[in-house]
Amino acid sequence: MYAISLTSIPSRFDRLVPVLRALLAQRPAPVRVILCLPRRYARFPGPVTPPPLPEGVGLLWHDTDLGPATKALPPARRLAGQVKRMIWCDDDWIMGPGWAAALLDGAAAREATTGQGYGVARLRRRGSAPTPAHVEIAQGFAGVCADPAWLSGPDMDPPPTAWPVDDIWLSGQLARQGIAIRAVPAARQAMRLAHDDGPALQDSAIGGRSRHSANIACLDELTTRYGIWPAQD
Repeated sequence: MYAISLTSIPSRFDRLVPVLRALLAQRPAPVRVILCLPRRYARFPGPVTPPPLPEGVGLLWHDTDLGPATKALPPARRLAGQVKRMIWCDDDWIMGPGWAAALLDGAAAREATTGQGYGVARLRRRGSAPTPAHVEIAQGFAGVCADPAWLSGPDMDPPPTAWPVDDIWLSGQLARQGIAIRAVPAARQAMRLAHDDGPALQDSAIGGRSRHSANIACLDELTTRYGIWPAQD
């Protein structure tokens, strides 16, 4: 039994329906599909009016904008103990048949899975992946599948240094618990881009930092807090 969660931003609300319908169509069928939205956005002024949702999609409000991590942390806290697996993903990809099944079938009991990931060695850090089939960083655009209980702790909200780089922050929360992440390329192959609306968050400068600088700042925060992924000598 599993659920799927995601978040979105106002400029994409009118293009969400095909994305959501593709999630509802996954087999095995998810018991819940959750769209989690903040009541107010840090980057977009004004009140939030949610989009119309297809039948079968539930809306979960969160009082704080956690940035891209909104797709994972509030739903994980809601679903912990209710389902064994939660898949979180982005709102600008159509997930084709077999996407969820590949993520669900690919993991052992104490593993997460992702459609695409990478090792922290590319950022000059010492990694912890146990085998070449594993990665340290799960990329949320391709889907990440984990037990929601692993992300349900009260101390997992991203600090300002980690706000724009949810992939690294969320992967670090798994790594500090000793949970390995297995890459499942079959899940990535089942995807296609839903729409292209220009520069993504990963290409933006936020808080005066480039994407690379934000990655390093988040890694430094994780190393300081948990001792994981220290810089290479």
